[in-house]
Amino acid sequence: MKLSVAMITQNSGEVIEDSLKSLEGLWDELFVVDDDSKDNTRLIIERYGGKTFSLRNKNLGERKQWLVEKAKGDWILVIDSDERLSVDLRNEIQKILKYPKVSRGIAGYNIIYQNYVFGKPVYFGGENYGKVRFFRKGKGKVEPFPLHEETVIQGNIEKLSYTIHHHSYRSFIQLFSKFSRYAFIASEEKWKNRENVSLAKLFLYGPHMFWARFVKEKGYKDGWRGFVLAFAFSYMETLTYWILLFL
Repeated sequence: MKLSVAMITQNSGEVIEDSLKSLEGLWDELFVVDDDSKDNTRLIIERYGGKTFSLRNKNLGERKQWLVEKAKGDWILVIDSDERLSVDLRNEIQKILKYPKVSRGIAGYNIIYQNYVFGKPVYFGGENYGKVRFFRKGKGKVEPFPLHEETVIQGNIEKLSYTIHHHSYRSFIQLFSKFSRYAFIASEEKWKNRENVSLAKLFLYGPHMFWARFVKEKGYKDGWRGFVLAFAFSYMETLTYWILLFL
């Protein structure tokens, strides 16, 4: 069976080659929507045989769904440019593609994520989760959300045994730049939905987010990296509502 890979990029030259190396030889078509990258992202994609598209006026979830609808493979893998298949996961997916009986009656698979902060794995603070990213053509639809989009599956979902390595937090500057961008996107969505601002949202939601991730979800077990990540989420939550106040 054939595999289509769908990916969204923007100035991903720092990470995308490792992602594409982990996929090399696995896919039959690689479709990428690139958001006007100014670095060598597109050149790397073309070197690996992928096709790039420009798609403005659509958010992240809508872009991924556009790629899903364009894909022609029997199976679709939606993956981000800072994500890499583990060798074992790659072999597991390859087995499903090669032997159709293995996946009989299954519409999609949930994949475990191993997240990294500054090159080291973290295991707590809300960072232990899975996502449905591998599914049959016609059985999955990516939600049209600008952040934290999920894939809705029609049919049975199973869990794969191995992991995607997710290098989302690579440096202090990149981390807080990412969360600042997320705060602007989230505040715009809240403004569109006419959400009100309160003193609690401005002053308490951020500290509560830190407590939830660092204490309740045991982020402290990841040491100073867990602290930095919990603080970054707290910063994003606080910034979101202050931006909303000015909007």
